[in-house]
Amino acid sequence: MNKNKVHLSICGIECSVSSEDPEPYVLSVADEVQKMIQGMTEKNQHISVSTAAVIAAMSFCDECRKAKDSADNLRSQIRDYLEDSSKARMEADESRREIERLRRELQSLRSRLSGEGEESAPAHASAEAPVQQGRPSHSGSFSRPAVSREELEEQQGFMSFFEKKPEE
Repeated sequence: MNKNKVHLSICGIECSVSSEDPEPYVLSVADEVQKMIQGMTEKNQHISVSTAAVIAAMSFCDECRKAKDSADNLRSQIRDYLEDSSKARMEADESRREIERLRRELQSLRSRLSGEGEESAPAHASAEAPVQQGRPSHSGSFSRPAVSREELEEQQGFMSFFEKKPEE
């Protein structure tokens, strides 16, 4: 890195400073220090320039520490927000996959229903199956309940409440 040598005069004290920062920046920092020291000596005539310089140095150091703490706090908050965002993104992706899986399942069920609608009776209902209150009982299979044609039409009407089909 290229170092710049800058000659300064702060409250009558001459010095040279080597810095990687550009000269206008170094001069602006020196001007800020001089203004702070002059402000203290003007408010209190009994304070020496060296005491004012020490107080100014402590003040700038305090500001620097507080700024660093604030920056660290902001970094921590940003890190937390990024973690929350990442979790939310993962949950959204998982939800999208579940929605897609449910859409495929719905499509499969619709195609099965439309295929069975053409048949006279559901494939899994047997003639020997006992009937309770007008419905065939289930034989232990959880794949699909036995449904009469009337119930099927009622269910399709119920589904149309949720999803409007184009009218023909």
